[in-house]
Amino acid sequence: MQRRILTFVVLLASFSLIYSSITYYALSKAPSQPFIAWGVFSPSETLSNYFSGVGMNVTTHKILTWHFEVTNQMGSIQYVGVVYRLGNSTSNNPNATAPASATPQIGNTSRFIPNGQTAAINFTWSINSENQAGGLVVLNMTINGQQVSSPIGSVKGLKFRFFFELWTYDLAASSFLYGYEGPGSRIGNWLQIWFNAA
Repeated sequence: MQRRILTFVVLLASFSLIYSSITYYALSKAPSQPFIAWGVFSPSETLSNYFSGVGMNVTTHKILTWHFEVTNQMGSIQYVGVVYRLGNSTSNNPNATAPASATPQIGNTSRFIPNGQTAAINFTWSINSENQAGGLVVLNMTINGQQVSSPIGSVKGLKFRFFFELWTYDLAASSFLYGYEGPGSRIGNWLQIWFNAA
């Protein structure tokens, strides 16, 4: 009889421990790290090979309409900026700590994004003309209604690429800074899209 009571008590204690552990983990809020996620999309919601070195062929006067989707999970409203740069195959990439500052900026846009929401930011562009300068093809473009002449050229037949950099407004610095504030340091975030001027 005592053996049965002891077995019952051991089983009851074991089930209670398991049940309370499951309840604790089920009801506990998972630890989270603040972040901003983003991507660039075509009207069909894809950009397939554009991120690789393959790129796409863009003819003069063809209007391309893309959009950025930027998701704010920082815990507060964020003032987000997107910087556009036009580079070529030899341009230095941005990285996790520094923008591609050696590649000239050709435009930007900014938007307030509430916490937990995703904003769509339009990016419409076209090549107006191609000029030859010192053996390089230089593009005259329209980006979001603004005329842009990039100082960066590419050898005929070689690719161009857009760098898109995510910047956020820093209250302490009273200016936009590259990336967003992560745990202990800023986290740089950028995209690139290759294309050929055809």
